[in-house]
Amino acid sequence: MKTIIISFANSTDAPLKSITAEDEGIHGILIANRRGVYDVHRESYATVANMNNAFGAYGNEIAIFHYGGHAGQTSLLFNDQEANGVGIAYQLKPSIDAQNLKLVVLNGCSTAKQVEKLLELGVPAVIATNCAIDDDAAGIFGVELFKNIIQKRMTTRNAFSAALAAAQVATPATLGVDEPLHRDLHIPGDTPREPFWGLFYKTADAIDNNPLPPVKTDTAAVNYEPNLQLTQSIFNALVADKNIPAEQLNLRKQTEIIEDNVFQKTIMDVFPHPIAIQLKTLFAAEYGSEALKQPGRRRLEQIGRVFHITAEFMGIIMISQLWELKVTGRVKKFPGPIAQLLESYFSLSIDERSVYNYSTLIRDIRQYIDSLGDVNYFVSELDTLREEDPANRPFKEACEFLTYIRSGTYFTVVNPNKPAAIKEEEVPGLCLRAELMLSAFFDKLGFLHRYTLTSIQNIRINKYRHDTLTVFDHQVVKLMNSNASHEVNYYLLAKHLDNSGVVLTKQNLTVFNVERRQWKGDALEFLNLSPLVIDINSFESKADRSNLVFYGQYRSADDVYVFRNVSKIDDEINREEININRKFGRTEQQEQGRYEAVCQQLTAFKHLALQALEPQT
Repeated sequence: MKTIIISFANSTDAPLKSITAEDEGIHGILIANRRGVYDVHRESYATVANMNNAFGAYGNEIAIFHYGGHAGQTSLLFNDQEANGVGIAYQLKPSIDAQNLKLVVLNGCSTAKQVEKLLELGVPAVIATNCAIDDDAAGIFGVELFKNIIQKRMTTRNAFSAALAAAQVATPATLGVDEPLHRDLHIPGDTPREPFWGLFYKTADAIDNNPLPPVKTDTAAVNYEPNLQLTQSIFNALVADKNIPAEQLNLRKQTEIIEDNVFQKTIMDVFPHPIAIQLKTLFAAEYGSEALKQPGRRRLEQIGRVFHITAEFMGIIMISQLWELKVTGRVKKFPGPIAQLLESYFSLSIDERSVYNYSTLIRDIRQYIDSLGDVNYFVSELDTLREEDPANRPFKEACEFLTYIRSGTYFTVVNPNKPAAIKEEEVPGLCLRAELMLSAFFDKLGFLHRYTLTSIQNIRINKYRHDTLTVFDHQVVKLMNSNASHEVNYYLLAKHLDNSGVVLTKQNLTVFNVERRQWKGDALEFLNLSPLVIDINSFESKADRSNLVFYGQYRSADDVYVFRNVSKIDDEINREEININRKFGRTEQQEQGRYEAVCQQLTAFKHLALQALEPQT
């Protein structure tokens, strides 16, 4: 079986923090993901003797060799002495000749001089450094590289680029994130240009594949029952969070045989519409969805889509709360990083937004809100999903893996002629793993049933001369299932919501009149998600159903705001365009006012970050 050797030049007496973290991080990734594809040999305190033993023991079966620690232009510094780089290259030659060795990583200072001999002997790809590297950045680079190769199954090229970007965050030094991979002759030059890692190779084929054998499509992957694990995980999360319909069904299943689609319908009926409609597609409830009922590329695409729109929905909630702090005067001016974050978010194209990492956005906004000291999260449960909490590690790993699945499948959807980032032979195994990851992701999101996504269609003032009380009659459509609802409800409130739009509410109203579908209460705690989320059909006087869309991009060339339909989020044909310069007829004045309101709010949001970035006078 192919073997991955990881070795580190550390000290038993005084272990270096970054090398220890790199060692433990890489080893943990390898053990958690090996699934019978490879063996792992680990040397945390490498010496010349034990490394020679390792090379001899595995003969021609070494697939990847990784070294982390102090190094120089011609040698690696093991714990007992310097190890000559040429000697190590020849120790790897049996695996090179057997065409099993695909990648060598020399994660130490100034190792590029050792590359030429490795390439000469036939190593397909080598990662080395042109000069001294930052210790913390090196540790991050090593762990991220293996996470990308092993867990996300990226090509060597893509894994290297993503790891370099992660390492750049940890150091002000220029690591060459923007440098092209195609260097002169694809081997290091005599004079180092920048303090960055290099990916060296002779042919592009060497780095445009994953360096490990394909994930085995074993019986479990081929014969697994799609949606079974996911349905059980989400349903159990709802029961644990005391969702009443889920609790009732949980009692019934003790004495009845209940079909899976009943559990799935319960799930879809209590989740916000953008998430529910994507789950419905994944559950293959629609006619013609046979391709989604088996482990294949379409199913993998949909798993990535479910994750992404859920993460985007949560990101919009955080941005909306940030905006609320600004417009209510709680925050006068955003600090530079937050202003830049908002400006970058608004400037994304639809393709960029479709693979945007919302986990990072949510983390950055949370850290800022925490710094304010006395601000409560509208969705209070978001406060529990902190990366630093060990209990959230499965959730964090699921987000990282599913972010890769989304980016690896999205561009195949929008550009079928582009080479697939995920190889066909890996798809069945990744489908199984992706569903497990999506289950871990939703395991933490059972609380979503506590919030009601609502389209406020109209607000009418009810004030009669004989009565001193004013009642605000809100005409609303609840957006809490997989159907585009047309059932209108009426919220009779003593305090009105701020305007028409799509809001997230913490439901605490009581039924007032069943026949008239009226609910009553003093006030309703809410967060306005518009104009990042809008109900297009609420603009049209003749529309009788909801048409929920997410903000996509601003097209400055023709002053148009583009929105994506949540049910067909990746389909260009289902996009909606709002143009303030559109000509309205005499009978369409109400529609014109509503379109203008959306454009005004989006324009205000667009300028919000830009104004925050301006220097104070």
